[in-house]
Amino acid sequence: MKHSTHRLTGFTLLELLIAAAIVALLCAIALVNFQHAKGRANQARCAANLKAIAYALYAYKLDLNRYPLADGTAGLGESMGQTSPGNGPAANGSWDGVPRVLVRLGYLGSEQYLFCPTFRERFKGDRLQRFRYAYNNSAADTGGTIGAPNDVDRDAHDIWLARCLWVPPESSFTPQANDVTYPHGEDHDRENVLMSNSRVELRDGRQDFRKAFGISAN
Repeated sequence: MKHSTHRLTGFTLLELLIAAAIVALLCAIALVNFQHAKGRANQARCAANLKAIAYALYAYKLDLNRYPLADGTAGLGESMGQTSPGNGPAANGSWDGVPRVLVRLGYLGSEQYLFCPTFRERFKGDRLQRFRYAYNNSAADTGGTIGAPNDVDRDAHDIWLARCLWVPPESSFTPQANDVTYPHGEDHDRENVLMSNSRVELRDGRQDFRKAFGISAN
């Protein structure tokens, strides 16, 4: 009488370790690709926000014959014509922001248009209120922009109207700014910039700031 024998087979420990390493590698690659895709999606949404802001600003100017003043104080309230150094609504408190009056008057459908999507994800509550889009009409109420190269009401050449961050961390008024990075680009060194001809560009904001204010790279 013959007895049939069945050899039990299975994975060795080495094979399991190799399989686990392969799965971990694939997960890491997938995570990196997901983060890049998410970053590109936020960049596109940000550009759409800035386009909406452009149409809102143009409509406001068409109705009132001037651009609105910038909000100068961080928070949920309107603060056009006010100034609060270090507590502005943009660039972690270092810059004035796109005015909330555009939302109240219906030129923008939601306050979400006032914030870069990357910053909306990164910061919550009161901290977010210091990261609105920076706006290039911050001193029009005091005449501070008259004759300057960034006078949005008077200059005919193409200049910036709104942007994600603008002030580089090392030049910020606030000591907490050293943990702030630009919202776009794989190296987090880019921001979207809305120009006065309604074009949106992806630019190196730190380099723009240094060039505009004559700050040495060193």
